[in-house]
Amino acid sequence: MPKCKFCGESITKFDKDICPFCGEKKPLEGVQNETIDITQFIETLPEDDKHLKFKQHKKIVNILLCMFLGYFSADLFYIGFKKIGLIRLAINGSMHAIAFLALYFIGKVDLIWSILFPFFGVFAVYFINAIILIFTKDRKDANGVLLK
Repeated sequence: MPKCKFCGESITKFDKDICPFCGEKKPLEGVQNETIDITQFIETLPEDDKHLKFKQHKKIVNILLCMFLGYFSADLFYIGFKKIGLIRLAINGSMHAIAFLALYFIGKVDLIWSILFPFFGVFAVYFINAIILIFTKDRKDANGVLLK
């Protein structure tokens, strides 16, 4: 709202002849009451800026990566969650090592089966997880964009 140039009170643009507060004539004369185009003062980013360009990730690729390479967190790396992918990779590796040690030294299972049993167990978990991902509709990548 514009202000009276004499008393400083807020008045409407219809009070351009006399100020209702101080009674002075032409309280808006010399006071600009126009809308300013702020786009002339703000620098916009160029359209070819690299951080604005990213490819939209596909849901089917994410599902297949989870299904067959979920143990190695390939599905998370694909959609840009690198830190979570590294954490999941470390957890999978440590759980595999614990299961291997338990099977080989405590369970007295052969070496090859001590390696393969935990691997196939984790593989089955991520295979089921990928099947569940088929039915999720709001999966987003690291940019916040829905997978198409």
